[in-house]
Amino acid sequence: MATIQRSNTKVANKLISYAERRAEVREGLNCPAEYAKSQMKATRELWGKNEGIQAHHIIQSFKPGEVTPEQANEIGQELAKEIAKGHEAVVYTHTDKDHVHNHIIINSVNYENGRKYNASKEELYRIREVSDRLCQERNLSVVKGYTAPTRYTLAEKSLLEKGKDSWKDEIRQVIDYERQYSKTYEDFKHSLTEKYGIEVKERGKNITFTHPDNGMKVRGSRLGNSYEKEKLEYEFERQIKQRKDERGQEPGNIGLSHSPESREQRDHAAGERVAEELGGQSKADGHFERLRQCSDGQASRSESNDGSGIGADKGNQRNHSTGNDFDIEQARAALAGEQRSLAEGFGKWQERNDAKQRPNDSAASRDPKQPEQANERDKNLHADRNQEHEKQRARQRKPVRTQDFELDR
Repeated sequence: MATIQRSNTKVANKLISYAERRAEVREGLNCPAEYAKSQMKATRELWGKNEGIQAHHIIQSFKPGEVTPEQANEIGQELAKEIAKGHEAVVYTHTDKDHVHNHIIINSVNYENGRKYNASKEELYRIREVSDRLCQERNLSVVKGYTAPTRYTLAEKSLLEKGKDSWKDEIRQVIDYERQYSKTYEDFKHSLTEKYGIEVKERGKNITFTHPDNGMKVRGSRLGNSYEKEKLEYEFERQIKQRKDERGQEPGNIGLSHSPESREQRDHAAGERVAEELGGQSKADGHFERLRQCSDGQASRSESNDGSGIGADKGNQRNHSTGNDFDIEQARAALAGEQRSLAEGFGKWQERNDAKQRPNDSAASRDPKQPEQANERDKNLHADRNQEHEKQRARQRKPVRTQDFELDR
């Protein structure tokens, strides 16, 4: 029996490092396993698609004791050949748990035509079908049925066909958004309640969500496999473990933390996080608007200011535990203050400059006749100069006497 899980990453090198470090067997497809990082990056840069999603990750898990690591790796290679034609891929087989499993990492860009890997839901179902067929060919057990990652009722399907969202889908959208930015499971639940007004209750293995506008309740299992309590908890535990493993890779980070270069890098990373938060906020606003719709698809925006709905103003601010929130209104106020200070300084400078250019303005204002007297003096001075110039030109034009010329000879 082999189960399939799929995800993606924007940092392919970290995922490859994690899978490679624990691999007992590794084998590359269309690229050597030891040069996977450099070759995949070269392909993405060649086609100008190194931004965004860099690699896709498939976990293929087998029943305990059913296959050897070598057999599992062979099945993973054949699976990668069928589902990722024209893409570089590497199959890493791990045995660190009670069951053997493959980490199949696929480059997001096709090296033949530069197209991106297809990661649709239909493709996920095809991957599972191919995996089941490969297992059956080797007389291995297969999963009888898969729990859908997202489960829609007939009423929801009808609304989706009309281009509308149901209240259950509104909850799914908020959960999908917050699970990307919450660091822990507790932080995730706190954000749903405080920012969107979604009440979260847990009882045993079940988790229930209550829509803030209509008060309707739904279990996570009714929303789909991806929204069950165990699935959500496992996802956050895996992220925490992965962050710890990444920190453990670089033991020299502490000693270099005070260098100017590392401080600059941290400042740059902080700027990127702020930009990402601001970019993600606009996406969240779209979710808030959709969350104000009822199950019949008609808009029912509340005019009250009690802030209880998912679309309330409190949902427009991220309230993470870091305490370093970016207040855009405060930044705008500070910028306006600086502009006013610059304008006042420029005005004072211009006044001083005008005063230097007109030093006798104050005296002229006291004596109205003074400008006329100054003009008269200027006229007399110019007349004297003109007379002097005329005398000099006359001396230059004076004829030379013959006797002077004879004496000079």
